[in-house]
Order: sequence, then C-alpha cells, then structure tokens
Amino acid sequence: MPVRSRTTGETRAQKRSNQLASDTPLWRRLRTLGSELGGDWRPIHTAGHQVEPPLEPTAFGEVEIVEGDGRLDVRHVGAIGEASRFEFFLDGIEHTHICGYVGIVPIVHGYVAAVIRQRSDRTFVTWDVIEKEVLAFPHELLRPDRLLELGFPREALIDSEADAAGPHPIKLAEDERAAVKLQRALIERRLARRWADERPGEGWLLVDGPLAIEPALLKSGRAVGLVKSHRTQYLAPAEMREVLEMGGGYRSSVFKPVRPEVGEVYSWYLRLRPPGGHDIYWALARIEGRAEAETLELADEVSRWLLAETTPLALPDPRWHVLLYPIRDCETYLRSRMPTLEIS
Repeated sequence: MPVRSRTTGETRAQKRSNQLASDTPLWRRLRTLGSELGGDWRPIHTAGHQVEPPLEPTAFGEVEIVEGDGRLDVRHVGAIGEASRFEFFLDGIEHTHICGYVGIVPIVHGYVAAVIRQRSDRTFVTWDVIEKEVLAFPHELLRPDRLLELGFPREALIDSEADAAGPHPIKLAEDERAAVKLQRALIERRLARRWADERPGEGWLLVDGPLAIEPALLKSGRAVGLVKSHRTQYLAPAEMREVLEMGGGYRSSVFKPVRPEVGEVYSWYLRLRPPGGHDIYWALARIEGRAEAETLELADEVSRWLLAETTPLALPDPRWHVLLYPIRDCETYLRSRMPTLEIS
C-alpha cells in the first residue's frame, strides 16, 4: 500500500514526480523511478550502451541516363573559379541508449535533433533548430499508462510497434532504435519544409543526405542533397567501375533513379578528392538535385561549389574525406545541445 503524506495526501510516487522539473532529461527522470513503475523495473545506473543500427541491406537501383546520348560518361567539372553559393546547411543527429528494462522489455532513450546553419562572413549561425527527447518501447508489451501517470509527456512516449509474439530483448531494442530514427527523419523533414516555405535570401541549401526527404525542397530549386552512403548501387557493374576509377574533381553523367516511393530527382556521382591509395569509395559522394533541365545545366557548377567546400578539412572526424566542414559544424552544434547522459 502506498505511503501517503499526512499534510498533502500525496503518494511518494506523486511527490517524486512533482519534484522532477519538466526540463529534466527524460532518461534522468526515468532513472529516479523505483517500484512506482512496477516491481520488475530494472534501471541501468550508467549511461547504458549505445544501440547500434543494423547495416542497411545492399541493393541495386534502376536508373535512366538523362545527360548526353544516354550512355554513362565521366568528365572533369573544371577548375574551382567561383565561391560556393551554398549559404544554408541542414543536418540531423540521433543518439539512443537503453536506460532500463521492465522485465525483458528494454526502454530506449532517444535524442533527435536537426538544424539549419547559415554561413555569413565565414562564420556560422543557427537559422533554426528542432530537437526532441523520446522514450521508445512497444506499447503492446508495455503500456504507457503508468509513465503518463508519473508525469511523462505523451508525445515523448514512442511506440516501436514490435511483434509481441516471442519477444527478443535485442530485437526489441533494434525496433526501438528504428522508431527513434524515424523521429529524426520527421523533424528533418519539418525543418526542410520550413526553409522551403520561407525561402530565405538567395543562397542555396545543402542537405546532408537525400534531397527527397521533403517534396517542398524539390520545388524550391535551390537545394542539393549530398549522399555519403553507397549501399544502393545505381549503375550496372561496368558503369560503376568507371565511376569508382574517377579521379578527384570528376563526375559521372547525370541520371534519374527510378524509385516511385519518393519524389523524382536527378543524381550524379562526384569524387571530392584524389583517391590514390585509398578505398574505391573514398571521397565519393552522390549528389541529388531536382529533376529539371536546370539541374543538367548546373551540374558542373554545383559540383565546383561542392569541391570548394572541401576546405577547411573536417578533421578530426574520420569521415573527413567525404564530410564537408559546414556539415561537421552542424553536427558539432547539435551534439553540444544533447542532454548530459553521464552519471554525476
């Protein structure tokens, strides 16, 4: 039977909940709970291990070459003679860790954030930022009612929608991480739509990742996506070999990926740095622009802007060969805002 305060009639659980400030990081609020959450609640009194995502499966894409005579070609984009016209840069981050178990069901804490940074006079300022903390778990196996009673916000309790038949704790954690990843994608899309609706200034936006995260970006005409992952191969093996043998400053012909689940884009491969002595994918990026004739006309120019962004180096990040400095600035800014996860 819960013990009640003689003066207020509150249970200990209510008093503890009331003592937690609403701005306290969710995982710290969760860690303070004991039997209020149930006798089989086992909090992890450390930061918990990071839940690593499984690798995306490799796949082959179907494309149509839309530049030249319809056959793949590689070409040098020309010397960097003009400054980059990228003024805005969009990136997001996610961090997940297991903060405890109810029985064998893990609860994963997630921090997701997205930012658009604006460059002005060689310095970066924040144009806009969205961030969110969540707790992900399968609501069919662990109903959120008790956490709601304890004062946790409903919008932060994300249903990972795991298969309730024969639950496996590791698989549950992976599903929960996927649910957090989806939250990141949603806020990146919100931020991209906000930029596209306001269309600030005349500068272009560079998105770290696919451009088709938000249809409004495809309509803006001033946004480009830079994709660093190559687990989907868009060209036939012989054509891809030509791409992988490209030198620094070379690009492929522009092609249109056939992927009906998202908006249409034009795309091309660009080697950002000379690859000698490195892996075949080293410094290789895939660029996305909207599927319009203007993109064909600007492919060399946009490529030169991207080459201009390869300095300064994004060190000490191990991805520096393909991670542009302004994108690293976005990541650094967002990580500085993450809730502290260490035990004090």
